Amino acid sequence: MAANTTTNQQAPADDGVPLATLGRGPDKQLRIRLKEYQGHRYIDVREWALSKDGAFWFPTKKGGSIRTRELEHVIEALEKARELSR
Repeated sequence: MAANTTTNQQAPADDGVPLATLGRGPDKQLRIRLKEYQGHRYIDVREWALSKDGAFWFPTKKGGSIRTRELEHVIEALEKARELSR
């Protein structure tokens, strides 16, 4: 069953604090948000796609989360990746 592809469905909420939205073509975006679940804050990194009829964006299964206590290690790894990719 296709999820969120018709106009009679409601667009899913894009909750959390927006940190970045990166275009990945005309019908995909990478959204990075600061969110909270059961009192625990985390970073959600997820690909969003445009519905087939172009009516709204919806989150895909492609993505993951980073605990805030892991941020320093992730930042160090990304800085290393940036340096190695030059």
